[in-house]
Amino acid sequence: MDVSGYQLHRKYVPLLARVEEIADQAARLVQRMRERMTPTRIVVAAQKHCPEVMMQAAQRVLGAQVRPRYVESTVGYLGITGLDADGTLVLINAGALIREPQQWLDETVIHELVHAVQFGRPGTRKLSLKGLRNNYDIEKLSMSRAWKANRRVGKDEGEAQALEALARDLR
Repeated sequence: MDVSGYQLHRKYVPLLARVEEIADQAARLVQRMRERMTPTRIVVAAQKHCPEVMMQAAQRVLGAQVRPRYVESTVGYLGITGLDADGTLVLINAGALIREPQQWLDETVIHELVHAVQFGRPGTRKLSLKGLRNNYDIEKLSMSRAWKANRRVGKDEGEAQALEALARDLR
C-alpha cells in the first residue's frame, strides 16, 4: 500500500508517520470482511489541498483534464475515499485531525479502508464511475441511478462506521 503526503506542512508530519505505521495492519484488519481490497493509495493532505487531490484522481480515472460541476468542500470530513486510476484513493484530511486524539486518526484510516474494500464489490466501481462522470458533466446520471447510488453510499457508510471499532486492535 502506498502512503504519501501531499504538500504537507511540518506540523502534519506526525499524522503522516502514524498513517504509515498503521496502514498495512489496518488493511489486514478490514480484510477480515473476507473480501479483497482494491489496490489502494493513501494520501495525507491539509484540508485546503483535499479538493485538489480528489480532482487530480478523478481526472486520472476519467482520462481528461475536465473540471467538476462544483468543488465539494472538505470541511468537516476526516477522510474521503474515491476512485483512483489503479484502484482506490483514500484521502486523510490532516487539517481536520491535527487537534483530535490519535484514536480518531486510527478510526478514520479503518473507516476509509473499509470503503476501499467496498469498492471491490461487484458493480460498485462501475456505479461510482457513473457518478463521477455525472459530477464532471460527461454523462448524465438518471434519477433512478442517482437514487440507487445514494442508497448504496448510505449502506456503505453504516458498515464502515460499525467497523471503526477495529481501530482498538491497532498497535
